[in-house]
Amino acid sequence: MTPYAIYESAQIYWLTQRYPQGLAYSVAVSVVEGGKLKTERYATSYDAVTNVVFVDPVSDYEVAHPVKPTGLNIGLLFWQMNKPLPPVDFIGVPRLRPNYAFGMAPFVPAPTPTPFDSAALVTEIRKERNDPNPRVTPTPAPPVDPRVITTVIANNRPYIITLVGDETIDDHLCYHLDLKPTRNPGKYRIREAWIDETTYAPWKLNLASNFVWGPATHVGWSVYFGDIDGAHYVTREVASAPISHAGEIFSDVVLSFENLRGVREPAPPPFNYHVGEPIDEP
Repeated sequence: MTPYAIYESAQIYWLTQRYPQGLAYSVAVSVVEGGKLKTERYATSYDAVTNVVFVDPVSDYEVAHPVKPTGLNIGLLFWQMNKPLPPVDFIGVPRLRPNYAFGMAPFVPAPTPTPFDSAALVTEIRKERNDPNPRVTPTPAPPVDPRVITTVIANNRPYIITLVGDETIDDHLCYHLDLKPTRNPGKYRIREAWIDETTYAPWKLNLASNFVWGPATHVGWSVYFGDIDGAHYVTREVASAPISHAGEIFSDVVLSFENLRGVREPAPPPFNYHVGEPIDEP
């Protein structure tokens, strides 16, 4: 099997995953600051039909460690002479979903009354890449005048993919792929992928960058996956280098999805969930 066929099989694996209509979970942001491990968790819910993430911008860490400004109030306008306040969120409010595919496959809504058509999804992948089915041998066309000497099929591939070898990730024997973008490296961010040799599930990805904006965009990330209740999810994202934010330097930055469970109707928190500085994945 070629590296491109392995990657395509991983895309098909993603597209054929079926998720609950709603998910509830916590996103834990763990950092090491000044030699101390600190973690804050954000209650989050996800609507897998509309692809909307709802996040409580106030973490449990902020509740336990409220910022208390010090200073002197002067006059009727209460002018304050305060020292700069410490950052409230370590790297921003994580507005993330655990079934994100990192560009490997487009968003597919959760099941609705419309029947699920996996064949149509597979066809969509090949149409997007202008790629024929590698398992089908085309039937030669009858000769015409002038005679056709050769046929060229153009592939609109976003990556040049090389098979590095076999490696084991979390007890899963995987194909190790190296990916180099052919265009738009900001969009096509995967640089390495470890794909299960039996199921073609991705178990690890190395990204050149992550998120849309903010301090976490300046470093690479490693992404790990796991199976929960019969579906494939992101379990954690690990920064490859320290992250500087608001005058602080955080090392060993890890984002983890915790207490993931399906819910019938995900609902936003009872407050403005757009408060804070969200970090989003493209």
